[in-house]
Amino acid sequence: MKIINKLLLILVFAFSFVGCEDFVGGDINRDPNNPTAVPLVAQMPAVQIAMADNYGGPFSRFNCMLVQQVEGVARQWQSFNQYTGLTPNRFDNPWTNTYENILNELKIAQTSARDQGYNHYLGVLQVMEAFTLMAATDVWDDMPYTDALKGAESINPTFDTQASIYAAINTMLDDAIKLFGGAAGGLVPGNEDVLFGGDIDAWNRTAHAIKARGLMKENDYAGAMSEAMQAMTSSAGNFTFQYPDASAAGPWFRFNRDRTGDLEFHPTMRAMMTDLKDNDRLAVMDQIFDPDHTYLVPDFNQELITFREMQFIIAEVDVRNGGTQAGYDAYLAGIKASFERLGLGDAEYDAYVAQPEVAPGVGNLTLELVMNQKYIAMFLQPETYSDWRRTGFPTLTPVTGTAIPVRWHYSATEYLFNTNSPSETEVNIYTDKVGWNR
Repeated sequence: MKIINKLLLILVFAFSFVGCEDFVGGDINRDPNNPTAVPLVAQMPAVQIAMADNYGGPFSRFNCMLVQQVEGVARQWQSFNQYTGLTPNRFDNPWTNTYENILNELKIAQTSARDQGYNHYLGVLQVMEAFTLMAATDVWDDMPYTDALKGAESINPTFDTQASIYAAINTMLDDAIKLFGGAAGGLVPGNEDVLFGGDIDAWNRTAHAIKARGLMKENDYAGAMSEAMQAMTSSAGNFTFQYPDASAAGPWFRFNRDRTGDLEFHPTMRAMMTDLKDNDRLAVMDQIFDPDHTYLVPDFNQELITFREMQFIIAEVDVRNGGTQAGYDAYLAGIKASFERLGLGDAEYDAYVAQPEVAPGVGNLTLELVMNQKYIAMFLQPETYSDWRRTGFPTLTPVTGTAIPVRWHYSATEYLFNTNSPSETEVNIYTDKVGWNR
């Protein structure tokens, strides 16, 4: 991997991720205002890798299981799939990673960048925080934020409402966009930025993409369309992390290697794609989930937010407004980008969209068709869980009982040790919808 030393990757993984379901972290009473000095250029890659591992690991596994892209079939994942195993301790890992390994480190780094006038660096760190916060509040709803990450000063942080967290995210992204348009400051991101290699235009477009994702959930469709139009213009601008090889492999490869047989491709998604004669994409996705999977490879390029997601946002807003050629073209562009992501070419794509069930023509496109195609195109992307909750598409039947969970439990450690946390019995993962979904 050209832009980061492989040894650094291995050390980061060894330090930060000790096991699939293990508690991960350090001293929760560490004071972030008095940290051991770490240069920004050393801090940034570790936090970015933690982001990719958290989003492509537990967020991907749990969210995509709930929307029936993958199925838990063995060991504890079988009980997770039945929803009965989704107890608070199962969410310790992503909660701890989010706060200790990402948000806490970002706070320290932002303080350093702000104090030294490193404007572009600060903007990048703010985009990273906004992305992390949105992913977290989308599954946990209200969360400690303004009163959190203060070490011993606030060991029982209060919970901010999701609405206030979203407001903070939007302000953070607006501030970052302004910073990107001004003077860089004395230190600019370079090769230590393992996501974009210091490309500020790419970071600027990513900030707009994250805003578009959030505004869709806030039902600000005009705003989402505007932001999506300012986001990445091709898949080359995707917000991703490229894992190097098996010694520091992507989260899905590591899971399939260490927990072979726990998760497999879901029959619901298989049936949907089969009905649409989506055989070429299905052949890539629907393989035994083991180390020989030809898509979930060691050097997986973990996506965080993409061009094809933006195209489907444009298509969705356009359909809601009556439908135009531009929106229809965006819909097709999203599908094509999915084929390209899976290593498929024009011939496979052309045959697929020749079907009227897939490409019915301008004026005949429906919200359900847009969302079903987005669901397929965003295989293993955690955002599919938010899409299903806000639109009801694709149509899913609970694996057991009468309801699919609409949120995650808080971490067991938060229930136990934060006196400002609701109790476990006060949180119902089947009925307590997150703020934007009420």
